[in-house]
Amino acid sequence: MMKKQLLIKPICLAFILFTFFGYAQNKTITGQVLGEYGGALPGVSVLLKGTNTGAMTDFDGNFTLQISGEANTLIFSYIGMETQNIEIGNKTVINTVMKTSETALNEIVVVGYGTQKKSDVTGSVVSVSTETLESRPRTSLEQMLQGTMAGMNISVNASNAEGSSNSMLIRGQNSISASNGPLIIFDGVPYAGNLSEINPKDVGSLEVLKDASAAAIYGSRGANGVILITTKKGKEGQMTVNYSVSTTFNQPINIPSLMDGKTFYEAKIGRGLSTSLVEDEGYAEGRNTDWVDLATRTGQTLQHDLSFLGGSEKTKYYVSMSYLNSEGVSLGDDFKRYTLRLNLDHKLLPWMTFNTSTQYGYYDRSGNNASFSTAFSMNPLGVPFNEDGTQTLETWDDGVFVENPLAGLLYDNKDITRRFTSNNSILIDVPFIKGLSYKINTGYDYRSRLVQTYRGRNTRAGLRVGGSLDLANEYDEDWLVENIISYKNTFGKHSIFLTGLYSAQSEWAENHDVSAEGFPNDVMTYYQAGKASLIEPTASYNKQTHLSQMVRANYAFDSRYLLTLTARRDGYSAFGTDSKFGIFPSAALGWNISNEKFLENSNTINNLKLRLSYGESGNEAVSAYSTLPTLSSVDYVDENDGTLFGFYPSRLGDPSLGWETTVSFNAGLDFGLFKNKVRGLIDVYSSKTSDLLLSKSISNVNGTGSITQNIGETSNTGVEFQISTVNVRNSNFQWKTNFNIAHYNTKIVNVGLTDVDGNYIDDVDNEWFIGEPINVNFDYVFDGIYQEDTVGTPQGDVDAGDIRYLDFNEDGSITPDDKQVIGRQIPDFIAGLTNTFEYKNWTFSFFLNMVSGITQANALLYTQDNDLRENRYNVDFWTPENLSNTYPRNDRTASVNPRSMGFYRSTDFIRLQDVTLSYQFPTDALDKLKIDNLELFANVKNLYTQTDWIGLDPEFSNSSSQQTAVPQTTSFLLGLKISL
Repeated sequence: MMKKQLLIKPICLAFILFTFFGYAQNKTITGQVLGEYGGALPGVSVLLKGTNTGAMTDFDGNFTLQISGEANTLIFSYIGMETQNIEIGNKTVINTVMKTSETALNEIVVVGYGTQKKSDVTGSVVSVSTETLESRPRTSLEQMLQGTMAGMNISVNASNAEGSSNSMLIRGQNSISASNGPLIIFDGVPYAGNLSEINPKDVGSLEVLKDASAAAIYGSRGANGVILITTKKGKEGQMTVNYSVSTTFNQPINIPSLMDGKTFYEAKIGRGLSTSLVEDEGYAEGRNTDWVDLATRTGQTLQHDLSFLGGSEKTKYYVSMSYLNSEGVSLGDDFKRYTLRLNLDHKLLPWMTFNTSTQYGYYDRSGNNASFSTAFSMNPLGVPFNEDGTQTLETWDDGVFVENPLAGLLYDNKDITRRFTSNNSILIDVPFIKGLSYKINTGYDYRSRLVQTYRGRNTRAGLRVGGSLDLANEYDEDWLVENIISYKNTFGKHSIFLTGLYSAQSEWAENHDVSAEGFPNDVMTYYQAGKASLIEPTASYNKQTHLSQMVRANYAFDSRYLLTLTARRDGYSAFGTDSKFGIFPSAALGWNISNEKFLENSNTINNLKLRLSYGESGNEAVSAYSTLPTLSSVDYVDENDGTLFGFYPSRLGDPSLGWETTVSFNAGLDFGLFKNKVRGLIDVYSSKTSDLLLSKSISNVNGTGSITQNIGETSNTGVEFQISTVNVRNSNFQWKTNFNIAHYNTKIVNVGLTDVDGNYIDDVDNEWFIGEPINVNFDYVFDGIYQEDTVGTPQGDVDAGDIRYLDFNEDGSITPDDKQVIGRQIPDFIAGLTNTFEYKNWTFSFFLNMVSGITQANALLYTQDNDLRENRYNVDFWTPENLSNTYPRNDRTASVNPRSMGFYRSTDFIRLQDVTLSYQFPTDALDKLKIDNLELFANVKNLYTQTDWIGLDPEFSNSSSQQTAVPQTTSFLLGLKISL
């Protein structure tokens, strides 16, 4: 009996231990997988090492895995990411962040309301890596994006401290009169305002949706492309502290060669013009006032960035603080930016997560800069300062119509903007239904701006009226609520991803402005509006709302055949009662050819995907209340000499007014060759935009001579090519190249005008021509210079040195019928080339930017300067001794160019735009100091430009800016980054 008991006890103990061991090994592991810079990763493979047990992460990067047995390691793998092996131990929750592999970058992309594997994307979506942005440190995010991708053209229109004077086009122009700028989505919320108010250091990912299939998910606002900006997120692990500091010195360049004092004076004498006392004295004294030099300086920018990143299994955070102080090359042009950001992810429950992305910004634009339009044209014999050092109010005795170009520096100006932006969401992974989730996403954006300006008696403008002030109070508020439901699952070889959206958005803006003049003194500056002898208050208010529904379906079979279907219904309050809502559908197909069996063992082709898409997207293009009839006021005097208000109809209403609609087709090919050492894409597209919002002439009997209607049509075609190569790679050295080039061509199909037979005709008055680009130059054609006095020419009797116009129709007379289209005002080709060399801890890169095909009228070559009251570009005039055939004679009359023909030149250029050198200190040396990373870097911008253009800069987008804009700069930057 004792032996049986002794035998039973160890058997029972073994059974208990075996049972306990079995329960210990049969457990549930949950977790979330994120990308390197935040954002959930769907489709990540989670495998229990040594077994066939595994799972895939869902749309939000979550996974659940039942494990048993002795295996104690999970393997996380994903295309384009480094495979991770994580020990399980006693953990039941395992969260991880996957890093991008060196051989395949940007495999995860944001596509709007979610993320996708790049291999599953069917639309034309291009990502810009954070490494690319980091390599081009700039004040403005727009300028950092220049040349990074095919099809995006960003032009700098002037050089200012804020870096905000830019224009942005994706795939050219679609609209004639409406905006062609892309829709910007910032942390999931439509963004209005300058991108310079965003700290580039906070950007974690940036994607551009270019075709209709990708952009149609944003319906009535996606016709011009969509830019998705997502800020950095926290990640599990010990807190990382990142700090960077940089300083930039900006030097003005490409300043036109204007007449100096001596040349200017002698030119007046040569014309037989009278001179003033100041000019006579200045010439005798050898005075040469360089007004542009007086208005410029060496600009300097200082930027500090501090961020904290980390978190636990439940809570992850990213906190950043930034300070920017930018002094532009124009005196008085200053910009300060303070930003504070908090990004937080907190798991409230195992199936519920709260997220916030919140930023507060304080922006100081105080100060008035010098007037460059006046500086370029001011008399070089003028006097800028009095003997006591104060500014002269009038710089010469015959210049009573022109203020001192430096006058703005004396204005008392304060310009402060405060902005609070917050995007908050709650994500619910519906229990018991695998792959189903619901997300409520809210966005709030509040902006206030107060601009105060006072012009005292020490300025010409203030002296005339006894001081003047302007006060502008602006308030803007946007809110957004989105309900998003998604379902993602895999059934054998079939994979589906469904997304539904219901959203509402409202925006309002309010202005309260005051202008006043005539004050007892200047002591109280802009705080004395109540003491003015004349005061004019104004106010305005507008509000607009959006209501939208969207459904998207993604289907994949065996990771080879892909289908995306999208439909969005948008309502916009600004449209007429008959067209408040519109539906924008799209469809796209994808074929991952490289996943076919006949390529599975290929050593040459690693990735090959064909994409086809077709869809509709819209352009709202109408401001609030544009569809309503309006009255304008006019004052009149009654029979008793009293002033009364009268009203008259100034605009007719049109209840049918709606959005412009763009229908487009895109065919694309993505490729990766030789173990992805060569990667790239080719896209070909064609689109047609109809229902253009154009002004149609009507009889004035209606009280107004025009009405805005949906008429007209344009077409747009183009091709894009982008390639990245790893040319050399070994243990110590790597050389990479990125190249992109794009061609697009927009043409006008019709502008709603017809002849008596019903055929579409040109709108010559607006210079809109069928078959031509939207923006063209239309003028008389230069045909040389008359070298001798001639009678009976097509333009009448002429003198030697006069301009000769081309008699295009050869009817023997120069008439408006001889005007021709002289080139386009948008590029024909844009290209960018970046080479990066890495040797041990050193990195060197340079970026070339190329723009071709634009023709501009060069405003510096104007001829209508009869009395030489203004300075001008120093041209080579025609003279009897200098029989030039390029520029007419120097004459006081307008007869040399009676039809005011412009001088047109190509603005083609190739620019060495960015050169960067950095050094990363060795890890073994930093470990001793407990420092994770320490990097020094230097950057030079606009080092050299090859162009035939004469003027400030070929990139400046219009001819008038060549006489008014702040000059282009060469920038020298030094910086440091440190991580702890």
